Amino acid sequence: MTSYIEEYCARIRRGGAPAVIAQPVVVDSEGAYRMSYVPFEHTNATARLVLVSLTPGHMHVRLAAQTTETLLRSHAAERVIECENKRQVELGGPLVRPNLVRMLDHFGIPALLGLHGASALWEESFHLLQPLALLPHAATRRGLAFDGSFEEMMSVTIYRHAYQQLFLDRLARIHPEAVCIAFGRTAWAGLGHAVEQGVLKREQLLGMMPVPARAGSMVRYFLGQIAPEALSPNDPVRHRTAWLDGARQELIEAVRRRRQDGAPRGIASAAA
Repeated sequence: MTSYIEEYCARIRRGGAPAVIAQPVVVDSEGAYRMSYVPFEHTNATARLVLVSLTPGHMHVRLAAQTTETLLRSHAAERVIECENKRQVELGGPLVRPNLVRMLDHFGIPALLGLHGASALWEESFHLLQPLALLPHAATRRGLAFDGSFEEMMSVTIYRHAYQQLFLDRLARIHPEAVCIAFGRTAWAGLGHAVEQGVLKREQLLGMMPVPARAGSMVRYFLGQIAPEALSPNDPVRHRTAWLDGARQELIEAVRRRRQDGAPRGIASAAA
């Protein structure tokens, strides 16, 4: 696939962040499905934790444009723009990052990396983190952020190619001692498929968490802060408690096994 960052930055230079938000750099389309470019290329070769989402949402698109505009004003190089979009934007923003940090801390994920808290992963220990998306371009269906199943994703030619050529290619290059956490069932299915394709080892899959959005009660339920009977009758989480309970227990057990086995080789030296 072609690199679109030059056109992306050119539009922002001409009209600021609103220009590329209003007129995205369209990568491809297929019926009701579309992909628009946001910077995603930066990789951390020393990463030991890979956080996998489905695709950038609308908030990500806005934050990416605003962050890139600020960096362009300071005459940042393209590689810096790519890196800062990973660090500041992907799985970032006030609607995502706080719950993400809470969940990582709650299950003791930072300790597996020799860290005291998850916030360090976006600060001095960013080299240990690799955010990835199954669909790195902002994928939409009828104008809304794509939130379909893995089967639907793979049935769309442009999405299947993006997953195979962009996601799997980058996943294949992560450190063999890195572990992966998926956000949501589609991302988890995407990691499972990567194992089937021989891109990952099964033991590299640490577990699944719900998408860390601030709205709703899903994250609170996953963290054990609200009981099933306390959910309102119309709360959609009532219909998701079974997989949330299963995912929570599997993650707890996976982290426990990692602790018993000791920190994965290479983490301490990478953090030094």
